[in-house]
Amino acid sequence: MPPAKKSRKLSRKDLNQLKEYGELDPFSNLGEENDLDDLISKAISRSGYGRLTGAPSLSKGKSKGHSHRGLAISKPLKASRPDAYSKLLNSLPAAPVTTAKRGVATSDDEAEESDNDARMDEDEEDTAAVSDVEAEYEVDEVEHGAEESESEGESEDDTDVANNSAIKDYMEKHVADDDSSLMHRRLAAVAQKEYTQVAVDEPLLGQAVLYSVDGQGVRPPNPNTINPRLAKPLRKLNDGQDPSALQQRLLGWFDQYLDVVYADRSFDKEDDITTAYALHAMNHVLKSKDLERRNKARLSKAHAEGTDAGELRDQGFTRPRVLIVLPFRNSAYKVVEKLYKLASGGQEMSAPRFVKEYGPAGYEESVISKRKPDDFRKTFAGNIDDGFRIGVQLYRKTARVYTELYHSDIIVASPLGLRMVTGSEGDERRDFDFLSSIEMVIVDQCDALLMQNWEHVSHVFSHLNLTPKKDHGCDFSRIRQWYLEGTAPHRRQTILISEYMTPEIQAVFNNNCRSIEGKVRIKPVYPGAVTDVVAQVSQVFKRLSVKRLQSAADDRFAHFTDTVFPELEKAATGDKHTLVFVSSYFDFVRIRNYCRDKSCSFAAISEYSTMSEAMSARRSLYAGELGFILYSERAHFYHRYPIKGIHRLVFYSLPEHPLFYTELLNLMLTSNDETASPELLSCTALYTKYDQLKVERIVGSRLASQLLTGERSQFTFA
Repeated sequence: MPPAKKSRKLSRKDLNQLKEYGELDPFSNLGEENDLDDLISKAISRSGYGRLTGAPSLSKGKSKGHSHRGLAISKPLKASRPDAYSKLLNSLPAAPVTTAKRGVATSDDEAEESDNDARMDEDEEDTAAVSDVEAEYEVDEVEHGAEESESEGESEDDTDVANNSAIKDYMEKHVADDDSSLMHRRLAAVAQKEYTQVAVDEPLLGQAVLYSVDGQGVRPPNPNTINPRLAKPLRKLNDGQDPSALQQRLLGWFDQYLDVVYADRSFDKEDDITTAYALHAMNHVLKSKDLERRNKARLSKAHAEGTDAGELRDQGFTRPRVLIVLPFRNSAYKVVEKLYKLASGGQEMSAPRFVKEYGPAGYEESVISKRKPDDFRKTFAGNIDDGFRIGVQLYRKTARVYTELYHSDIIVASPLGLRMVTGSEGDERRDFDFLSSIEMVIVDQCDALLMQNWEHVSHVFSHLNLTPKKDHGCDFSRIRQWYLEGTAPHRRQTILISEYMTPEIQAVFNNNCRSIEGKVRIKPVYPGAVTDVVAQVSQVFKRLSVKRLQSAADDRFAHFTDTVFPELEKAATGDKHTLVFVSSYFDFVRIRNYCRDKSCSFAAISEYSTMSEAMSARRSLYAGELGFILYSERAHFYHRYPIKGIHRLVFYSLPEHPLFYTELLNLMLTSNDETASPELLSCTALYTKYDQLKVERIVGSRLASQLLTGERSQFTFA
C-alpha cells in the first residue's frame, strides 16, 4: 500500500495543539459510534506522534479520516485487539476530560511548583529534546538499520531473538519488549523459582551466590556501562580519583540488572556504596530518557515525511522509574546530594529549603555524647526524622528537588513517608499509582529499617508495579508491552543493602526479587563477635529443641518459664544484678506481662520507655534493688544505655546486630565496681536451629554449623 500523501511540516503551534488534544482520555465516552478499534487507535495516537499512515492535517472541514472537534486525522493502520489493551480497558475507569490532573501530595505535603508549571516545563523539555536529538537520530537510524529490516523468510519469534542479541547494552536488552520462546521460558522459571545456584569467587565482597535463570551463569561485564555524561561528575564525587575497587565490583553486579542483596554494609564503606547505587540509578534514568528522545525524534521525522515509524515503546504508565528507600532524612540528604551532582555535572547543590529540612544544620554530631559508640554517632548524626518523601526530576542538564511525585524521575522516601500516601485498605484518600512503573527499587540500611517497622517495607513491595487506577495522561502507544501484560515485576531490579542478613531480608529476596536476569546474594565470612569480647566471662550457648518454625516462639517461651525464670527468682534472693536481653519486641511484651502476673521484682526498658524510667531502672539494678531488668534490642539501638552493675546476662534471643552482643558483655567488665569478681560474671544465650544467621555472626562462619547441627546442645566459650 503506497504511503499517504505527504502533508506540510508541522509547526510548533501545530504540535502544541496536537498535544492539547492528546490530553483527552482515550477511554472516555466520546460517542456510541466509537468501537474498541477506534479507542485503541486514539490511545495509540494520543501524543500527536502516533503510528499513522500519513501526518495529521489541522485543516477543518471534510476529511476521509476520523475527526474530532475540527481535528482531522487520516485513517490509521488497522489495529489489532491484544488482550493487554482489553485488560486495561476493563481496569481503567473513564476519566473526565481535563488538561491538568491532580496528583498525590508531594514531599511533606507541599509542592514547590504547581502541576501546570511542571507540565509546561516538561513540554518545553520535550520540545528542546527533539531538536537536540535530530542530528543524533540520523546516525542512530544508520546504526540500527539492520535491526529494523526484517527478512521475509524469518519468523517473528526468530526476529525478536536476533534483535535482542544485537543489543550491546544490558539495560536496553533488559527493558526491550521480547516475545521469544526464550523469554517465556525465563518468565516461567522465575515464576516457579527454578534457579541454578552458582558460587562466585568474590575476594573483595565476600561470599556470593548467583541464582541463575535458564542456565545463564555468570555473564561478562556490561560493554556499555556508564553514560558519558556521568564520567566527569563521578570523578568529582570521588575527589578526582577513579572509581574505587568496591564501587567497580558493586556496579558490575548492579549493571547486569540482577536483583542484588549485599549484606556487608559498614560506615567505612558507606560513601562507596551510596555512590555506586546513586550512579547506577542516574545511569538508568539517563539511558531511558535518551531512548525516549531518540524515539521522539524518529516519530517527529516520520510525521514530517508522512511515513510509519513503527512501534516505539519506551515508557511506563507513570514517570517515576527509580525508588530509593532510606530510614532517616540524614541518609536522604547524602543520597539526593549525590544524585544532584551526578545530574548537574558535579555542581554543588543550591536548595536552601532542602538543606534546611534535610541537612545537618542544628543536628551537629557534637550534640551526641562522645561516650556513645562510633556507629551510633554516625547513624544518628543529623536529622533522623523517619517520615519523608521527596521527588527528584531530571531537567535538561541539572536536577530539581521537591517535584510532585508523578513528575519525578526518582523518588527518595522512607517507608513511613510512603505509607502516609499509599494508606491502608479502606482508606478514602490513598494513592499508589506513582509506584506502577518503578523499574528499580533500592533499599539501603535495611538493618536500621528493621529497627523501625518492617511491615511498612513489606507494604511498599506489595504495591509496586500494580496496574494504575487512572491513566494519568500516559501515551498508551509508547507503553512497553510487558507493562501492559502485567510482567513488570519480572523487569524490576531490586537492590537490598544491609549490615547483615536477616529472615525478613531473606523473605524479600525469596518472594519479591523476581528479575528475569536472576539474582545474587552477597555476604561476608564472619570471624565471630565472640572474638571481640574482652571481659573474662563464661559464655554458654544452649540450643533449644524446636519441632517446627511455627512453634519456635512458643517453645522458647516455655523453656524460659520452666527453666530460666525459676533460676532468676532463686538468684534474686542473692545476686540481683541480672539483665535479660530480648531481640523481638513481641517476645519482650510477652515476658513483661508474664513477670507482672508473677509479681516479680523487675523493670522493663524498651524503646518506648522515658529517659527517667530508664535511668531509675539502671540505678536500681546497680544498687541491687531489682531482681532483673528486661532490655529490648530496639532500646539498645536507639539509646545505647551504659548499664552498670551487670553480673549475669541472659540472652532470651540473640541480637540481630553482632556488635550488640560484644558491647553488652564488655559492659560487664567496664561498668562494674571493683568488688565484682570474674567468677560472679556469667552469660547464657538461648538459640534454635532457625537462628542460623544470628549464630553465624556471633560465633563465626566456621563454628556455626557445629552449634546448629552438632550432637551436643550446649557449648561454652571462655
